[in-house]
Amino acid sequence: MAATAVLWGSAFPAIRMALEGYTPESIAVLRLVTAVALLLPCLLTGRIGRLRRADALRMAGFGLTGMTAYQLLLYAGERHVEGGTAAMLVATSPVFATALGMLVLRERPGPWGIAGLLVALSGALVVALAGGSGGTRSGMAMIVLAAAAQATSFVLQKPLLQRYSGMDCIFYGSLFGLLPLLFFAPGAVTQAAAAGWQQHAAVLWLGLGCTVLAFCTWSRVLQAATASVSSLVLYAVPVAALGLDALLLGSVPSPMAGLGGLIVLAGVGLAAIRRGGPSGPSRTVASSRPARADEPVGTRH
Repeated sequence: MAATAVLWGSAFPAIRMALEGYTPESIAVLRLVTAVALLLPCLLTGRIGRLRRADALRMAGFGLTGMTAYQLLLYAGERHVEGGTAAMLVATSPVFATALGMLVLRERPGPWGIAGLLVALSGALVVALAGGSGGTRSGMAMIVLAAAAQATSFVLQKPLLQRYSGMDCIFYGSLFGLLPLLFFAPGAVTQAAAAGWQQHAAVLWLGLGCTVLAFCTWSRVLQAATASVSSLVLYAVPVAALGLDALLLGSVPSPMAGLGGLIVLAGVGLAAIRRGGPSGPSRTVASSRPARADEPVGTRH
């Protein structure tokens, strides 16, 4: 659980480092290329199943929202926002997923879910008000939109997890997410020739550590712990991101932003309360096998 939180949390300072040599579009291209290349042997050896034609459109929607839109918005936002603050804002994603589950999947989160949604959004507002300059606030707005895009991908992914493993979804989602970004591939190659080794290492880490390795450790968590215990990892990611951002980049959010982040996490915790255990799109896990309905969905930062 600690390894998973650190791997996912490390994405936020890694993005800030990569942005010193790459544009958001180039980072997204190279990260998805790395993930697809690392998972391709699993497809060739049969560990990744074949995508059914009937599921291609939904899988494409999952990739375009969870891989393309989420990454572009997050990377663009982190040009103006510290990694730890970005992680606190992305933590609102399960709450957006709860709201979308109500509208699209006709799920009933109950009074705790509604209360959590309102509390988390108020916390995001506090973080935004602590932003200061207009550029920072616009960056925060993009990160909140990234959280909403990720939540949309959760809703699209949930039915797929009844037929596909988490590895299947990550591979095909990355593949579909990469397609509209191929237009930026020549620019990514040009920037790679000029970037320093720190930027190269950051991009490689985003694909290897924050996507593939994090998926492997997350799957081990699911095998060893209950859904309610394993979901605690999601709440530890912003804490890990704050610590790594301070350690690696010396960036510390303002006290007001930190207070807003705590309110966000409190709201997510309230929204996670369910009668009879966790459920809903924010609680469905992308694991190494088809997920059960009572498992949480892991975010991919």
